[in-house]
Amino acid sequence: MRHNFIGMVISTAMKKTVRVQVAKRVMNHHVQKEVLRHKVYMAHDELEKCNVGDIVRIEHCRKLSRHKNFAVAEVIKAAMTWTDPETGEVHL
Repeated sequence: MRHNFIGMVISTAMKKTVRVQVAKRVMNHHVQKEVLRHKVYMAHDELEKCNVGDIVRIEHCRKLSRHKNFAVAEVIKAAMTWTDPETGEVHL
């Protein structure tokens, strides 16, 4: 079974690579409270279809580079965008 994670795209600065932040809840045993921990994975995006703010599912694949072990399987929810009516620019 492959490892699957759901996270949010935080960077698309590299070609065919996105950075995905995955959140996980863990129990802090000192104060008996759940805290949110984050880990950032680099994932392969072959079609360069992801934008910052997208919610994606990544799955484990063969090692593609020094830091890339995951690939984007699907875009679950696209980021909210709006178009400026005066200039026609698309904003995230």
